[in-house]
Amino acid sequence: MEKLFRSILMAYDGSESGRLALSQGTCVALENEAMVHLLAVVRIPAAYGFAEAGYPEHYLDQEMRRIDGILDEGVQILREKGLQVEGHRSSGEPVLEISRLARELGVDLVVVGHRPQSRLARWWHGSVSTTLLDELRCSLLVAMPRDAE
Repeated sequence: MEKLFRSILMAYDGSESGRLALSQGTCVALENEAMVHLLAVVRIPAAYGFAEAGYPEHYLDQEMRRIDGILDEGVQILREKGLQVEGHRSSGEPVLEISRLARELGVDLVVVGHRPQSRLARWWHGSVSTTLLDELRCSLLVAMPRDAE
């Protein structure tokens, strides 16, 4: 039987929705014997250039260390499940970073979690998964919690 997904990019932020995406993505990766790329993004809104926003210098270092810890945790979880995984860290807008890396790596599937938001919040901040639909040139799995979960 031909494997549908040979290379999978999972976005992981350590949140509950991120863990659900990791779990569901793991099942797909194991079934397809896929190579997994795990991405953790330090969220820096594109509207803020680091210089213009006036972030304290230690902010980026602190966030990078936090994201490195999250990334290391995710990589360890995936390796313990028997997957071949490569970790990636970037900074910027998650949608742009996910789509950029997906194109760069030529993955067959991107896996993200879903955080329920109010309509106002979704309008104001946007939805990573909805925006990714327009940006990606591969399949997208949005991990949704079951009602019982």
